[in-house]
Amino acid sequence: MKSFLKYTLATVVGLFLTFIFLGVLLFFTIVGISSKAGQQKSVVKENTILEINLDYDINERTSNDFSMIFNPEGAESGLGLDRILEIIHSAENDKRIKGIFLKTNLNNTGYATISEIRNALKSFKSKGKFIYAMAPYYDEKNYYLSSVSDSIFIEKTGNVLFNGLTANIMFFTGALEKLGVEMQYVKVGAYKGAIEAFTRTSLSEENKEQISSYLNVLYSNLINDIALDRKLNALELKSAFDNFTIQSPEQAKSFGLVDGLTYVDLVKKSIQNKLKLKDKKEVNYIKASSYHFDEKNKESDNKIAVIYAVGEIIDGEGNDNTIGSISLSKAIVKAREDKKIKAIVLRVNSPGGSALASDIIAREIKLCKGIKPVVVSMGDVAASGGYYISALADSIVALPNTITGSIGVFGLFPNMQKLLNDKIGITFESVNTGKYSDFGRVDRPLGETDKMYLQMMVNKIYNDFTDVVETGRNLDSVAVEQLAQGRVWAASQAIDNQLVDSYGGINKAIEIAAYLSKIKDYELVSFPKIEDPFSQFFNQTSSEMMDKKMSKDLGVFYQYYTSMMNGVKNQGFQMRLPFNIQIQ
Repeated sequence: MKSFLKYTLATVVGLFLTFIFLGVLLFFTIVGISSKAGQQKSVVKENTILEINLDYDINERTSNDFSMIFNPEGAESGLGLDRILEIIHSAENDKRIKGIFLKTNLNNTGYATISEIRNALKSFKSKGKFIYAMAPYYDEKNYYLSSVSDSIFIEKTGNVLFNGLTANIMFFTGALEKLGVEMQYVKVGAYKGAIEAFTRTSLSEENKEQISSYLNVLYSNLINDIALDRKLNALELKSAFDNFTIQSPEQAKSFGLVDGLTYVDLVKKSIQNKLKLKDKKEVNYIKASSYHFDEKNKESDNKIAVIYAVGEIIDGEGNDNTIGSISLSKAIVKAREDKKIKAIVLRVNSPGGSALASDIIAREIKLCKGIKPVVVSMGDVAASGGYYISALADSIVALPNTITGSIGVFGLFPNMQKLLNDKIGITFESVNTGKYSDFGRVDRPLGETDKMYLQMMVNKIYNDFTDVVETGRNLDSVAVEQLAQGRVWAASQAIDNQLVDSYGGINKAIEIAAYLSKIKDYELVSFPKIEDPFSQFFNQTSSEMMDKKMSKDLGVFYQYYTSMMNGVKNQGFQMRLPFNIQIQ
């Protein structure tokens, strides 16, 4: 028996060590493969056409996960805005690349991101190159990007939906009532509509007014840009969209929005004819993810730090999809204390979040004053807490359809008395040393003293917010109060109100940072550093893996799930946009 146990134990230990050895061997083999794959360069021949396929939600930064190594199609959908802009800019100056074949099927990508890509494509065309676009389906968002093209095609059996823009707001109040949960609140700002998703069943007049205002600005920008590039009458185009008179690809062609109803191989034949080539084999197509080029970002003693602030602002550590007060502050401190870094570009794409975290980050920006310039580049949205962390920068750059402002504060506090007592049967009793010792209980409604205390707190945070805007934007208190009250603005409105300094994308912000720091040659460095695929895999929390799984399974409904969960977890004082406004 003793021998049996000894040999059994030896076998188990041997197998265990073997598995560890094989695992380590596999790990380093994959590392070698991925490293080698990253070093391989696709051959760019004469008469090359760059294929850009944008049929996914575009993030700010390029993904660095396993799909980039093993799955070519996954690699294509992992390209972030940063890499897309680099690719287009490099192709613009690459004499071997004659044109771009653009395919689109965007859904939740924001209009400012689309504008930034659109501007890069316009720059590409300015070098005498051409763009052909094709899609199975065009709505305003996809067409807006494609409208910069020389020729626009739709698949023979495709369809169009040109009916204007809409902002969809989801309300959870009825569902919470059924659960026995009452969301109590305090706020400052007549336009601070973030609470309405949990306290009303419809929009307040103030919230409806502000949404209508910036939605119409975005719509006007879209109509005018399309009309300009397609050489159409803007009023006639707007009327056609407003009245839903273009309902088929044939009608879109008659109106002048598309150039043909066709198939991919026939579009490629048109490209071949455009290049005046007899044989289709002479045309070389290369996917954007496979296009490698010599980086012009050479090493230099002068560096500009690009710090990405993307997602909801939270207390503590963040990740690729959230802005953590600790992690982002560390990145700013590192950039501020590095003598080789001469300027900072803070790329903000955030609806806001925690008031405390926003203040901690804003203080780090303030400490850069007199040491090195800070330029903010706003993405799709830089509002509420996103604007708070931007306001003290030396210069703020945004696209006309960036959503910003929302200078206001609120607090949500659930009363779960009915849920706990009546539906679940849980009751509480507390023993206190003072009259208000049990403040903050979720099993009873707030008392008048509780509300007064919370309102005092939210008033103080709001005053801090407006003080930051007054200081950072050099405005008096009266002017700031007129712009504040939680009101959301499109950047084309904000620039008139001095909340934004100039129009442009991230490259424009980098140019301004170089100018302010008086440097011409510089190297770009990005923070926070993107983890390698293996670190990402091993550092993933179970909740992050669950979120990815739910995102895949729920599809378009995932955004509604996250909106409700954000409302439940984001208790306390918040600087953020209204929950779940989807502009389509």
